[in-house]
Amino acid sequence: MKKLKFGAGLWTIGFSADRFIPGGYRPLESFEKQIEAAARIKDSEAVQIHYPSDFEGLETKEVANIIKDKGLKMQAMNMSLYSADFKYGAFTNANEKIYRKAIDMVKKGVDAAREIGFALIDMWPGQDGHDYCFQGNYDYMWNSTVSAIKEIVEYAPDMKFSYEYKSKEPRMFMMVSNVGKALILTHDVGAENFGITLDFGHALLSRENPAESLCFLNRAGKLFNVHINDAYGEFDDDLIAGTVNVWRTIEYLWYLKQTDYDGYLILDQFPFREDPVEACSLSIRMLKSMEDIADSLDSEAIRNYQKNDNISGLFDMLRKKVQEYK
Repeated sequence: MKKLKFGAGLWTIGFSADRFIPGGYRPLESFEKQIEAAARIKDSEAVQIHYPSDFEGLETKEVANIIKDKGLKMQAMNMSLYSADFKYGAFTNANEKIYRKAIDMVKKGVDAAREIGFALIDMWPGQDGHDYCFQGNYDYMWNSTVSAIKEIVEYAPDMKFSYEYKSKEPRMFMMVSNVGKALILTHDVGAENFGITLDFGHALLSRENPAESLCFLNRAGKLFNVHINDAYGEFDDDLIAGTVNVWRTIEYLWYLKQTDYDGYLILDQFPFREDPVEACSLSIRMLKSMEDIADSLDSEAIRNYQKNDNISGLFDMLRKKVQEYK
């Protein structure tokens, strides 16, 4: 089976704050120092950065050179569609000026991404949703999102665009909140270069089994990007991968290696109190160990257990495999 490839979102290294310590758990280092730290994550080959926040004070070519000088590959550029400018929504905003600002920002990000060498644009409009009953004009919000994305993907048919779904936070109800809505969105946009980012913790937060969500996206040909982490399922915890949901993660990796996805697994975690380089390196060690277990599984036997609905036999086999793993 194909071997998995790993990368990291630069935010795993950068500033980490919450509403209790808004000043951050560690200081925000320069972009160059963050990239230097990302390059120290063992077995991480690629990086995902944000536009325009990671470009402050830097020319586009400077950003490219800093990344290349540290030997990292350009995985994806994430658009900062969740900032204070868009607190009432980005693609869903009824204010035409703000709505256009969101679209134009993505287009400028596309131009920068093309110049640097990124071929994938990740979009997480974190403020697109609602908090209260009667607050949202739901038809308008959906239609304006579809229109915005159509305009963006038509602007750059040579690029791939990926929408990241999530059920809540920062809004109580985010508009594209589960894998079903995400797939409807790809249908309504109707563009080959538009797909979905599957975040392991977001799937858990949506009360989904991440492996099942992965299969749905893959069968539709819309699995464009993968963020990996772990969580308890009540919040977007962004914990070290494999520390909570061991069986779910093994199942996820077993199914992922059977899909058409050949991109990177991008670490999307927030190690507030841990050393970020070590936390990310541990995530990759955990994932590689679980990948080895997934590779050792007898796929034909698993399918037979599934066909016969023999869950006891299936998990006895899994228990033995994990027990045998050294």
